[in-house]
Amino acid sequence: MSPKSGLMYSFAAIAAVSIIAQADEVAAASTHVVRAGDTLWSISQTHNVSVAQLKASNNLSSDRLAIGQTLKLSGSAPSTVKPAATTATPGPGTVTTANLNMRLAAGTSHKVLITIPKGKTLSPIQTSGAWTKVSYGGKTGWVHNGYLTTASVKPATPSTMAPTTATTSKTTANLNLRASKSTNSSVLVTIPKGKSVTVLSIEGSWSHVKYGTKTGFVANTYLTKAASTPSQPVAPSKPAIKEESINQSYVTTANLNVRQGPGIGYALVTNIPNGTTVKATKQSGTWVYVTYNGKSGYVSTGYLKQTTTAPSAPVTPNAGDGGAGNESFDYVVNTPSLNVRASASTSSAVIGSVTAGQTLRVVQTSNGWHQIYIGNTTGFVAASYVKAVPKGSTTAPSGSSDGLAKSLAAIAVAKKYVGTPYIWASSNPANGGFDCSGLIYYAYNQAGYSVPRTNVATYWSGSYFGTQLSKTFVPKAGDLVFFENTYTAGPSHMGIMIDSDTFIHAGTYGLGYNTISKEPYWKSRVIGYKRP
Repeated sequence: MSPKSGLMYSFAAIAAVSIIAQADEVAAASTHVVRAGDTLWSISQTHNVSVAQLKASNNLSSDRLAIGQTLKLSGSAPSTVKPAATTATPGPGTVTTANLNMRLAAGTSHKVLITIPKGKTLSPIQTSGAWTKVSYGGKTGWVHNGYLTTASVKPATPSTMAPTTATTSKTTANLNLRASKSTNSSVLVTIPKGKSVTVLSIEGSWSHVKYGTKTGFVANTYLTKAASTPSQPVAPSKPAIKEESINQSYVTTANLNVRQGPGIGYALVTNIPNGTTVKATKQSGTWVYVTYNGKSGYVSTGYLKQTTTAPSAPVTPNAGDGGAGNESFDYVVNTPSLNVRASASTSSAVIGSVTAGQTLRVVQTSNGWHQIYIGNTTGFVAASYVKAVPKGSTTAPSGSSDGLAKSLAAIAVAKKYVGTPYIWASSNPANGGFDCSGLIYYAYNQAGYSVPRTNVATYWSGSYFGTQLSKTFVPKAGDLVFFENTYTAGPSHMGIMIDSDTFIHAGTYGLGYNTISKEPYWKSRVIGYKRP
C-alpha cells in the first residue's frame, strides 16, 4: 500500500512523449479488472456500487484483491448477457481513428481476427452496445466504437455540456486527448506541443477540449493559462497537490532532468547523472526538490531510489571516556542491531556489530560518532543509536518479553530488504519487494510471531498485535505504528518503530526509513500504535 498516492505513476510516464496509439478495446462497463493500487473501496467509488455489493457479486470473503482479477459490478455475470443487436442504418461508412483489433465477437475476451490499420473506411453491418460488426480484408468481425468516426455509430464517451463561453489554450508538451477524465481511459489522439485547443469546460484537474474534429479530456498541467475563464467552471473534485517538507536522501537510477517546477512542462535546470546521491527537502506529488552542483529544482521520484541509511538525530558529545570506564553513566545500544565501522562514515567498511542493550566502552565522541572498543581494536558507531543511562540502571530495553524479542527479530528481518521496491499485494521477497502490510506479515512470521496475511485496516481494528494505543503514546523499538488517509481514507499504512521516532516500512519509493517528528506528512497521519 502506497502512502502517497498507493502505487503512483510518475507524471513522466503519464504524459509521455508522442505516442502512436496501438488501440485496443476498453473493458465492458459491467466488469472491472483490478489494477495496481485498487481497493474495494476505490472501485466502489469509481463505479457507484457498494463494497457489500461487490463482495456479494464476486463471492469475496475478505477485502483482499489480486492484480488482473476481474470483478463483476452487479449480481449477474456480464459474460452471459448480450446486449440486443441492432442493424446499422446505411450511411457513408466509418473510419478507424487508430490501429484497431477486429474480434470474433463483441468483447475484449474474444479472439483477434485481424488488426485494421488507422484511417481505413468500414461499412457497419450491425451494432451491439459499444461494438460494431464490420467487414475488412475478407473477414467479418466486431470492433469497438470508441475508435471509429461518428458516421453511423457514436462512441460511448460521456457528454459534457460546454460553457456559454469557450476559451483557447495551447499545449506545452505532446499531450494525450482521452475519452474520459482518467489516465486509464483510451487515447483518442496525441496533440502535438504548441497546438491550440478550444477549452469547453474545466473539470477539476482536467479540461474538456476540442481539437480538430475530436473532443475529449486533457490534463490541465500541460495547457497554457486560458485567455479567460469559462463562465461556469465545475468545482475541482480533488484538492490541489500540497507541497510538504521532507528530509530524505535518494540515489538516481537514470540520468535525470532537474526542472524549475514539479512537472515535465517546466524548463530544464540541469541534469543529474545515474547513480548520484541527492537530498530532497520538499515534495509535491510525485516530484521532489533537490540540489545538485549548486543548482536546485524538481526531479521525478520515478527515477529515484531511497538510500539505505537511516536518518540520524542530534547527539550531545561527551568530553572523553565513557561507558564501562565512566563513573556516572553507561552507553547502551538503543536499536536492534548497530554496525561498527572502520571510520566515522556510513560509507566506511563494516567491521562488526553490536546489539540492543549492549553496554559500550567509548573512547571519544565527535561529529555524531562514538569511537568504541570492539575486540582487540576500535571502531565507530553512529551516536544517534546509543543512549546514555545512569550507572547501574537496566541496560536492556523495557519489556524484554518474548513479544519484544520477536519484535526486535522482525526489525532485523525487515532491515535485510531495505532498498527493495514497493510491490503491491506482495508479502514475500521472492516477488521482488513488499507492500506495507505484506512486510509486517513476512517479518513477524519469520521472527516466530504467527499472524495471518491481511490489510492495514484489519491489523489496526482486529485483535492482532495487542490493543490499540493512542497517538500520544511514546513508542519503543518493535512497536507497530499505524497511519490513516494516505492513499485512501481510514487506516491505510503501517510500519515498525526502530526507536521512539524512526520507523521502517515499505513505502511508495521502496523499503526504508522515515522520521515522524521531522516529516509533517507522517506526523499528521499517525492514528496510533500497537505493542505485539
